[in-house]
Amino acid sequence: MRGIILGTGPSVTPEVIEQLQSTRLPIFGCNNSYQIAPLTALLSCNIEWWDYYWKADPELREASFDKWTWSRETADKYDINYIAGDWGDGLSTTPGLIHYGHSSGYQILNLATVQYGVTEAILVGYDLRYPGKYDGTKRINGGARHYFGEYPKELQHWTRFNMGENGELNGLLTCYRGIKTGENLRIINCSPGSALDFFEMGRLSEWI
Repeated sequence: MRGIILGTGPSVTPEVIEQLQSTRLPIFGCNNSYQIAPLTALLSCNIEWWDYYWKADPELREASFDKWTWSRETADKYDINYIAGDWGDGLSTTPGLIHYGHSSGYQILNLATVQYGVTEAILVGYDLRYPGKYDGTKRINGGARHYFGEYPKELQHWTRFNMGENGELNGLLTCYRGIKTGENLRIINCSPGSALDFFEMGRLSEWI
């Protein structure tokens, strides 16, 4: 099954959003992606994200898409779906279990494959790099980290993750390098300029 896996990188443009709004493919999104596309399921790995947006945004509370977290406490608190998590290598293939991968983007990819049966994953908004130079003080010179700019101050988790010279988040990239593709999983990254370039790259218009 083909599915779109939607991140929040700055490569998500108004043109991309327009394409997402018209597709018939299931869309699995992380964090604020619910604001721009009709989702099948949403996951955020940060407990603080759920606490902030559940209170602030009735659209999230009232939405009919499946909502997921690895935190049992958060799942019970907001009556959303719980899935167990672990620090395994690559993607989990065990139903009911995802691997953490240090990010919501990694976790929603694993959720889509292990719980919903996605075997052809189309990555959108998976930039895996800061769009400029990080100065070590929670600022970058050259652009915003997400298509919407930045999170509220309460949610700004800045990390270098062994950042490369061109903003690559090398620590996160190491997690993705452990993902095995092949007969049971194909990954096509349709995020222009992405540092996640060791998967097959493509144009969204050709896969939507």
